[in-house]
Amino acid sequence: MQISKLEMRILLGIAVVVIAILAVVIVPRLVGSAPVAEPPIAQVTPTITASPIATPTPTAQSEQQVLDSIVASTVSVYSVLVCDSLTQYASLTIPEIINRVLAEYPTTGLSDQSRQIMAHRVLSESTAKSCPDQSPRVAAGITAG
Repeated sequence: MQISKLEMRILLGIAVVVIAILAVVIVPRLVGSAPVAEPPIAQVTPTITASPIATPTPTAQSEQQVLDSIVASTVSVYSVLVCDSLTQYASLTIPEIINRVLAEYPTTGLSDQSRQIMAHRVLSESTAKSCPDQSPRVAAGITAG
């Protein structure tokens, strides 16, 4: 009795399916049924203690902190725009530019002196970051103004 190639392939296919079933179903069950040493369960007894819950109290920022925050965010977002404006308004002096900007964009929570400081710092830090070629003009304008 001779087995044909077709019959041989069918038997081989059945063998592969049986081995796959063994690998997927039976082997994990055998491995999973091995006794595993379980760690002892610790018992926790709740204890109630009266302790006040600390609630964070909002702290008012100092004017310096507000100023630093405004300068940092303005420079990070608008430094390229500041440089473009310095090029566009090359005929204006730095004090004139500062006065125009402060007139158009009031800042809340800052005194007039802090607003001037903010404008100087924004100009200086923006030029240092995005257009170093304008830095000498800004530095000279700030000291002159």
